[in-house]
Amino acid sequence: MMIDNNVLRERMSLLGSFLGAAISRQSGEQTVHTIETLRKGFIQQRREPNEAQKQELIDFIASLDNQTLKNVIRGFSIYFFLANLSEENYLREQRQALRMQSEHSWEGSFRRTLLECRERNIEPAQMQELIDQLKFIPVFTAHPTEARRRTTMNILQSLFTHSDALNNLNEDSFAYEQAKEQTAQTIDLLWSSDEVRTRKPLVYDEINNGLHYFNASLFNAIPKVYRNIKKAIIDIYPELADYPLPAFMSFGSWIGGDRDGNPFVTFETTELAVLMHADTVLRHYQVLLKKLRRQLIHSDTIVTVSAEVYAKIKSYDELDRRVFDYNLDDYRNEPYRRLLSLILTKVNATNRLIQSKGSDSDAKKDAYADPEELLEDLRIIRQSVNGHDTAHAEGLLLDMIRLVKTCGFHLAALDIRQESSYHSEVIADIFASASNLPDYQMLGESERQEWLTRLLEKPGTPLIYTDNLTDKTREQLALMNSVATLRKLVGQETFGSYVISMTNNASQLLEVLLLMRFAGLCRVDDAGQLSADLPVAPLFETIEDLKNIDKILPAVLDNPLYRGLLQHSDNTQEIMLGYSDSSKDGGIITSAWQLYSAQQTINRIAEEYGIKTRLFHGRGGSVSRGGGSTHNAIAAQPAGTLHGQIKVTEQGEVLYAKYANTDTAVFELTMGITGTLKACSTRFVVQPAELPDYEALFARLADAGEQRYRELTDNTEGFYQFYSQVTPVQEISLLNIGSRPAHRKKGLPSKTTLRAIPWVFGWSLARFTLPAWYGVGSALHSVKEDEELMREMNKHWPFFSVFISNIEMAFTKSEMNIAHAYSQLCEDEALREQIMKAVIDEHDLTYSGLNSLLNQTSLLSNQQNLAASLQWRNAYLDPINYIQIELLKRARQKDVTGVVDHDELDVEDPLIRSINALAAGLRNTG
Repeated sequence: MMIDNNVLRERMSLLGSFLGAAISRQSGEQTVHTIETLRKGFIQQRREPNEAQKQELIDFIASLDNQTLKNVIRGFSIYFFLANLSEENYLREQRQALRMQSEHSWEGSFRRTLLECRERNIEPAQMQELIDQLKFIPVFTAHPTEARRRTTMNILQSLFTHSDALNNLNEDSFAYEQAKEQTAQTIDLLWSSDEVRTRKPLVYDEINNGLHYFNASLFNAIPKVYRNIKKAIIDIYPELADYPLPAFMSFGSWIGGDRDGNPFVTFETTELAVLMHADTVLRHYQVLLKKLRRQLIHSDTIVTVSAEVYAKIKSYDELDRRVFDYNLDDYRNEPYRRLLSLILTKVNATNRLIQSKGSDSDAKKDAYADPEELLEDLRIIRQSVNGHDTAHAEGLLLDMIRLVKTCGFHLAALDIRQESSYHSEVIADIFASASNLPDYQMLGESERQEWLTRLLEKPGTPLIYTDNLTDKTREQLALMNSVATLRKLVGQETFGSYVISMTNNASQLLEVLLLMRFAGLCRVDDAGQLSADLPVAPLFETIEDLKNIDKILPAVLDNPLYRGLLQHSDNTQEIMLGYSDSSKDGGIITSAWQLYSAQQTINRIAEEYGIKTRLFHGRGGSVSRGGGSTHNAIAAQPAGTLHGQIKVTEQGEVLYAKYANTDTAVFELTMGITGTLKACSTRFVVQPAELPDYEALFARLADAGEQRYRELTDNTEGFYQFYSQVTPVQEISLLNIGSRPAHRKKGLPSKTTLRAIPWVFGWSLARFTLPAWYGVGSALHSVKEDEELMREMNKHWPFFSVFISNIEMAFTKSEMNIAHAYSQLCEDEALREQIMKAVIDEHDLTYSGLNSLLNQTSLLSNQQNLAASLQWRNAYLDPINYIQIELLKRARQKDVTGVVDHDELDVEDPLIRSINALAAGLRNTG
């Protein structure tokens, strides 16, 4: 789809004029003048660079007080909100226009994908098999790189609706004037409210933010996705018109379950997350049931209602009398409304029971035991309605059935994640409490596996005969008990997987299974067969761990007890691959190569052992953390590595970008689902004949790139001192962005102590975007003699072409002039010059290498829409970057007593706003 930039500019200009008027009214014309001075000045710098004039702008920034800088930053930040909204709305309109033309559709749409399937001779039976095995699972995580409040998101959602009306009304109409007024008022409200948090968020806030997207878009988007694919199936595969769609989509969450490095996530917060999930979805079901009760007003004096409906009402006789005690004849001739009233009461009782943690005895007698009972009641109604009113049977009623099949009572399956060494410490503590067990910490890996297996084989729930346990052990055991209780209360799908981060030994999977035994989550039957209620998923995230998969996986699969456990879990092993830490560890190219190779290794091992796998991709928003187009990334996975199922994390600002509005959410879910469909079909995933040559060349690229990357990040003395001074990473950890600490340990950050998200975030804000491209230029030039082969790879190998496309996009966001300005914050001049020389040299190599490979003279020549978007954004990002540099200087400037010298407004206030503004402008910073 090509974007008409003139139309887009006009829309952004209109919203910008409303913003300018709001700022003028509320903060004065001087604020508008200051913003305009910087805006026009830096636009002119982009057109005609002039060092003297740029220095005047920098000096002007330095002359402004913190309060003025706060207002200026807010002006640019909110403008980015409005611009992003305009782009999103425009793209939605473009897709809608294509939908109206049945012969056209966009790449990744259901219609286009199914047409391609037909063209590849995929028969109806094969298509049904593909959809039957399909499972697309986005998993929401609390890794925000924007400090955006839920209040702001609600205002922007309203603004999206108002601006949509503006774009589709006649400018001479009264309705258009009304829409203009509503839009202006909403922007006025946006300026007068605070778009960033004034306190550090609690885990509760993060859970709430994740739930926001269900109410804002997903509850509407999920049924639309099912409707859209059904329509495409009927059009393209009419033979499958009566095929009942399975629930191929479900959601997961880490928010409240991910305790790796976050001391604020406890068993109580995990419990809180589950209760909030259930409350959100069950309240929504009640809204839908009330709507249905207003719709299904059919009278049995006019239409024929099935006997099953009356039988179901009769089965709820005692409840029926209580619900209609005010008038037993109410809805007497409207059986659907009567049954829906009973269902509504039961759903309400179900929520009350869950919120009381099972203690509300009155609610218990009316509550549904599980979602299947609710579905049975809804299906009985639908089957009857279908006999006389197909439209209503296929309407909201079907939507609700699909929603319940997708979300159950749990809404999103909560994964539990903890770092492997934590479990080892807990197991060691438990071993120490039993006189008949050895010192666990002194055992070797094979001995650990033997002892853990021996204990897992024993029948019954293991007992602990002491209260003298560490706080860690108590917390872990309390978590396991809480998980067991909540599964019984809310449903078996309440929890997803137990993810073990930093997995490097087979014993670490057995440790978690043993800990589950203490809560009855894992058990051995009379035949000695092991089973577990939660699948245990190893997370391989460092380069070394990815390389060692071929040692770790066979070690656990060779354990007969563990193999037996998999047979009770659909013979499927879930495995998570970490993009963030592998990229931070060895650089972007070797990370991509090791992740690619790891998937092939996993597939080979799965075939050898006769098991299935579900890959869980821990992707972030930025390219260096696996970001980019979900559709292209999934479709470009190594051939044969997807078996119909995929889990992907949705992190940071990606959540807002994808799920803030219903139509965008439908589009993003569709793209993920069709990408998975393509990757699972051998008709799409055709191995190029030259693949061995391609892979061999990419392996050489990876080696060269890693060597260059490690020269800088591992072997340059003072590198992390430079990083901590020239980026806002120190300040990120102090700001109100997330509940999780930015560092694993206090002190000067290093590769091992720094988390992947602030690592990427810091470089992005300072416009280096270094993790996304450093080493690529050296790698490309190291195989210059094979450039023709690389061009062939780019044409015929989706994995390589997607990789290069993402690198080009991320690299284009780097701005060496801005990065140089940040580098002046490094106090050691010699260190600064040494590192900046290495960075600029590699930047030059990357620029020339990409353009040469792609046969172009400028970046993004083949991605004009993206190029245009980045071009106008840069001129608006420049003033924020220079303001942030000034604020960093102020924040770090100390007087002789060591106290930061502040004026009337704490510098932290505009500083957090500068981070927020840059994140909004760059869009995928972490």
